[in-house]
Amino acid sequence: MKKTTTEMTVVIGCSRFGATIASQNSKSGKYTAIIDINPKAFRKLDTDYSGYTIEGNAMDKDILAQSNIEKATEIDIMTNDDNTNIFLASLVLHYYKAPLIIVRLQDEKKATLLDDSRIKLISPALLSMNNYYEIIEKYKEGK
Repeated sequence: MKKTTTEMTVVIGCSRFGATIASQNSKSGKYTAIIDINPKAFRKLDTDYSGYTIEGNAMDKDILAQSNIEKATEIDIMTNDDNTNIFLASLVLHYYKAPLIIVRLQDEKKATLLDDSRIKLISPALLSMNNYYEIIEKYKEGK
């Protein structure tokens, strides 16, 4: 893997979204590692992905250690399960020093469980509503 930056991203969950994040970070030259319990999930990565793939349960600190998570500048938690994502966010918040933790939640109401300045939330519903309001504003401006 080409290492052209000191930025280091660990992606937990090779969902379609997680795979896209890992692939784009790898392309940009970031040290990138992605963890998933299902080895078949790594097929979602771009064919030119040059980062690391780690098969295993990210709730296991030994699996996290394989990703060099202790040096991560960004940790992206993108599994398909909100409860898993909340648990993992709490785990990495308390054990690792990454300045940025990004968590995907389907139910944005659960975000109250993740109250820390290092944790940022991605929610499809919130993103959709923001996009909706942008469209409405642009439409009103064009009238």
